[in-house]
Amino acid sequence: MIEYKQTVLYVEDNQLNMALMNHIFKKNLPSVRLLKAETAALGLQIARQMLPDLIILDIGLPDLNGYEAMDQLKNDELTRPIPVLAISAFAQRSDIERAQKSGFSGYITKPFQVKALTEAVEKLLAGIA
Repeated sequence: MIEYKQTVLYVEDNQLNMALMNHIFKKNLPSVRLLKAETAALGLQIARQMLPDLIILDIGLPDLNGYEAMDQLKNDELTRPIPVLAISAFAQRSDIERAQKSGFSGYITKPFQVKALTEAVEKLLAGIA
């Protein structure tokens, strides 16, 4: 049985992206447990219950967008301290700037480079933002 050192919550509605992230974590971050949620509402619920060390949050979710979910995370004293990494196909400079102003700890654009994603996750988990 694997003993996980840290936990990451991935909130993503696309099943292929979810499967890819699961594979990346198993291969490149085996000591990190990956929790998954397909909607922002479920992600918020899991975040409050499990208090993960990091949240990777898709911006383009069907129920609440990533910015709305981020507002709820930052307005909840339980989830406020958790760093949140935005992940999105929106790659314009204005999108990245909006994410920074919204309090995201980082921004990864899709399609993403596995190495860049892994490094961002490792830095955020180590407290190096």
